[in-house]
Amino acid sequence: ADPYRVHLLSGVHSTNAAGSVVEGVFTLADIDALMDAMERIGDVKLIVIDPIGSYMGGRVDAHRDNEVRGVLAPLGMLAQEWGAAVVLVAHQRKGGASHADDMVLGSRAFTGIARSVLHLMRDPDDEDRRLLLPGKMNLSMPAPGLGFTIAGSPGSVEWDTDPITLT
Repeated sequence: ADPYRVHLLSGVHSTNAAGSVVEGVFTLADIDALMDAMERIGDVKLIVIDPIGSYMGGRVDAHRDNEVRGVLAPLGMLAQEWGAAVVLVAHQRKGGASHADDMVLGSRAFTGIARSVLHLMRDPDDEDRRLLLPGKMNLSMPAPGLGFTIAGSPGSVEWDTDPITLT
C-alpha cells in the first residue's frame, strides 16, 4: 500500500455541555465525522474497521441484532454513496457453533448485514499455515479458499498455488 493514501480516523471533536470543544474516541455513532474525513481525503475506496467491536460505541449492545444493524446500516449507506468497500474485522467467540458465520463475537447481525463473509483460521494440519475460507457470498458464486504462510524478513505473505476446498 502507498502509506500516503492510508489515513487513520482516531478521534473526533465535539462540544460538551459547558461549550468547550473536547476530543473523543471515534465510534460508528460518529458517522458524520467519518463522512467529513472522507470528503477531506477524497477518492476513498476502502474503509477498514478493525476490530469492529472497538468502534461500536459504549451505548451499543453488540449482542443485540437491532442495535448492531442500527450502527452498521448508516455505514453501509455511506459506502454505497461513495462507491467504497467496507471491511469489518471481527473476532471469533471462544465457544463452538454449527456454522462458521455464527462464530463471530457478538450479534449474528455482523454477518447478517454483510454481503460477503470470509473466515481466517489456522490450518488444523499445519500450525504455520493460514486459511482464508469463504463464508457467506451474496454477490457472487462461492469461491474456493486460499492458503498462505508468512515468511521471510521482513515478513511477507506467500500464497499457495492450489485452491482450498475446505469450507
